[in-house]
Amino acid sequence: MWRIIDISGDGYHICVKNNNFSVLKSNEEKLHANFSDINCIILHGNGITYTNSAIQKCLKNEIPIVFCDETHTPAGMLLPYFNIAEYGKRLEIQLSASQPIRKQAWKQIITEKLINQSACLASFPKSNSKHLQLLDFAREVKTGDNTFREGIGAKIYFGELFDNFYRSNKNEDIINSSLNYGYAVLRSGIARAVVSCGLNPAIGVFHSKNKNPFCLVDDLIEPLRPMVDYIVKSQYDDFIKEKILTPALKRFLVSITEKKLLVENAAYSFVAGLQKYIQSYLAYISKQEKQIIFPKLFYDIKI
Repeated sequence: MWRIIDISGDGYHICVKNNNFSVLKSNEEKLHANFSDINCIILHGNGITYTNSAIQKCLKNEIPIVFCDETHTPAGMLLPYFNIAEYGKRLEIQLSASQPIRKQAWKQIITEKLINQSACLASFPKSNSKHLQLLDFAREVKTGDNTFREGIGAKIYFGELFDNFYRSNKNEDIINSSLNYGYAVLRSGIARAVVSCGLNPAIGVFHSKNKNPFCLVDDLIEPLRPMVDYIVKSQYDDFIKEKILTPALKRFLVSITEKKLLVENAAYSFVAGLQKYIQSYLAYISKQEKQIIFPKLFYDIKI
């Protein structure tokens, strides 16, 4: 099982020891891991130092490094350079994808997101009929989502899931900070899969590359966000009694990487399922397939 390594606080030093990833504090080793076992690394704090050889090893092993700001919100990500032999051909496919193809891809992405949000709501007793309203929205999504079903659905969804909760990218409360952390873990996994498939993360479907070098990652994460929402909601009482995101809560959120993803009725590990998803997106924009095949988070919902 791949590990998510979270390093929070000052005084930590990241280096390579015996050809393995090592974290020291006051010259005492606090963590030791094989690079091949690491899914991603998340760094918080201004006092963390690292050697060039450690960074190079992470890049060689395609390990995303997520840098967080003082509020523990992800501020940036380091990914390896594109070294796959097919990169040139795949870059051409991405750049030549027509606007109609991109708009249809976005329609599929938002439709799947609304379906998964509906299923997440339906998984908890107090769902009323809001989950059925989200399914109606999923049926109504137009090309490019020009009727904004996503935004309208999100307001209903989060308000119902977390009792009149307001969703924010800022860590204004424990629920927002928990969601942001879980999304960061998920985002790093998708980023790794995108790069592994030889795709350029700056060439997105909907989000603008002028503002975001990882806009493809932020497009493709959308249908999978309810996976994080479900984890937070399932332990809601444990989260709201804490004022800060504790190590125990972080470990619980990292458990997302232990989940199985169902792709075309076959169960895959989290990493393999994401790779299947990205490969399907590539097949769609290259006109080899007519639909994107999404990992199934909740298996009993259909429209």
